[in-house]
Amino acid sequence: MTWLEDISDALRTLGGSATLAQIYDEAAQRRGVQRTNVTEATVRRMIQDHSSDSQGFKHGTDLFFSVQGLGAGVWGLRDQVEETPAAADLDGGAVQPQRAAQLTYRILRDTRLARQVKLLHRDRCQICGEALRLGDGRTYSEGHHIIPLGGAHNGPDTAENIIVLCPNHHALCDYGAIRLDFAALRQVPGHQISQGSIDYHNREIFGHRFPPVRA
Repeated sequence: MTWLEDISDALRTLGGSATLAQIYDEAAQRRGVQRTNVTEATVRRMIQDHSSDSQGFKHGTDLFFSVQGLGAGVWGLRDQVEETPAAADLDGGAVQPQRAAQLTYRILRDTRLARQVKLLHRDRCQICGEALRLGDGRTYSEGHHIIPLGGAHNGPDTAENIIVLCPNHHALCDYGAIRLDFAALRQVPGHQISQGSIDYHNREIFGHRFPPVRA
């Protein structure tokens, strides 16, 4: 096994994403060596050489991602970022719906970046801490853009503008039925939320009467 293979396997064992400190320990254990400054430097170099999120990317196999960018100290394995499972009512069928708003809505919110952020949180809602478990054993959550994408809001598709929610809290945010409290939100290393996005939701969306925003 190479260092690259051990680092990839270490991340799989750690759930798909982890801090550098966790990766150091797991990779060293796999190789049967002590964690030292040299092994840490080797792990960092391997990750940066194989990540397009790093300035040191060697333009080869793009294996790793960093949601917040280089220096955040949290890395994930790209092949562990899964597409959000499709619901039964969107999974084909002979009858064509007259409107595709629901389908468009789900695709819009499920951006590549949102899927990476959901992996960091292990699909646990940042408000209630719950992760829905599907029948096949997978967990499920939804990525909500706090300042909605497009339309009148024109929010950015950035990690700072994304919050991971269960479907119930996602609906409450979409309808402006819940106020967001920055201090009460669950946090994980590698994902920082913008206070400005929270302030925008509380000022422009919370308490307003309109159809659900497309987040």
